[in-house]
Order: sequence, then structure tokens, then C-alpha cells
Amino acid sequence: MLLYSSATPDFKEVVERTTSKADAASVPLEVYDTANLNDKDEVRFLTDIHSIRPQTHGQIRSGKGRTLPISRTGQLNISIPIIVFYDDAKAVDVFPKDMYVFDMAFKVPIGVAPISVEENIVSILLAKPDLLGDGLMLIDSEFATSFGVVDLLFKSKEGVLLAVEVKETANQETVGQVQKQAAGLKEKFGSQPIRSAIVALSKSGNVVAACKTAGIKLYLLSTVLQS
Repeated sequence: MLLYSSATPDFKEVVERTTSKADAASVPLEVYDTANLNDKDEVRFLTDIHSIRPQTHGQIRSGKGRTLPISRTGQLNISIPIIVFYDDAKAVDVFPKDMYVFDMAFKVPIGVAPISVEENIVSILLAKPDLLGDGLMLIDSEFATSFGVVDLLFKSKEGVLLAVEVKETANQETVGQVQKQAAGLKEKFGSQPIRSAIVALSKSGNVVAACKTAGIKLYLLSTVLQS
């Protein structure tokens, strides 16, 4: 399915180019004008996109400057073209996605797109939240605030929220980003206690000192040679 808005003249070229690529790849393509979608259609497409495995769809919600198929408010991002791939009636992939532009849709094998480092870290934390503390329970992922999207939001047994930002490389800019997100969380949760953490594969600059000053926990994933 190709979703596009006829209200944007530039999208006519996108439809023609995408149709040509689909024909070349022998992929049947249905085209929907988002200007004509009713609420039921939008819910159906949103449900289909969310049903795709996270390992495949990657980042799908807009935020932090990303242009992605689902807006920060959780609706279809009708300001961009979207391609949803189906196997019979089951949605199996969507473009655009984090790290991949729209035109990559017919270049990357469907359902087996490479997973970014950040997506891998998120998968690890979702499977093992105890790496960050005992008794943590996931509240939400890609949680939108007025100051950006929080990658993962957990709650401890004591009711303390833990906002987690995931990065391949943590730097001082990441610290500023987390501080802004914390302000956005306070707007939503008021006086409820909130902690912040960054989980990364590596660090750069004076990020350790910046985290200590800001009261942000910094975790680095590592491997330990055993033999």
C-alpha cells in the first residue's frame, strides 16, 4: 500500500516513481490518497503498522527531527508518503523508518532490514529491564513529550519513573536532550518522582562529568572476554 496526500503536488512524482519501482520489482501496489481516508481506514493502517515486529519496523514515531510514518501524537503522518508491505493480509514492513529513507523500500529485502545499534539496545532493555534496576516495569516506548520523545519509560516498585534515552554514542548533546525530556515529563506527571538515564554503546567528550552534574545515570554496554 502506498499512502500519500494529493494535496501535496510533489507527491505526484513520488507516486509515479514508486509505482515504477514496484513494477520493476514485480510487487503489486495499491495507492491510497490520505485526503480520502476515513477514521476507520486510519485506525486500520495504524494497527497494521504497529503489528509489524519492532525488529523490522524500527523507529516508527516522529520526534527528535525524524520524519516517520506515525506522528508524535500517534496518528498517521499524512505530511509524508508511506509504504506498507503486506504478505497476504498481514503487514510485514513499513517505510520510511529510522536510518532508511523512503526510496530504500525496494532495495532492502522485506522483513530483513538491518537493525540499528539503538534498536538493538532497546530490544535488550525491553527483554532485560533489570539491567537498570530491580522490579522495573515498562510503561511506554517512544513516549511523546512537549520537549521530545523518550525512548523507554519504566516505573520502579516504589512508583519512581525512569526515563531512558538510548544512543549509539552518548555525548554532551545527549545530556541536554535528556534534560529537556525531563522537563516535558514533569509537565505530564507533575510532582511524581522521575529519574533519567542514558544507555549507550560508547561515550565521547565530557559526557560522564555532564551526567554527574545533571544527575543522570549513564550506562555503557560492554563485552567481557571470558576465555
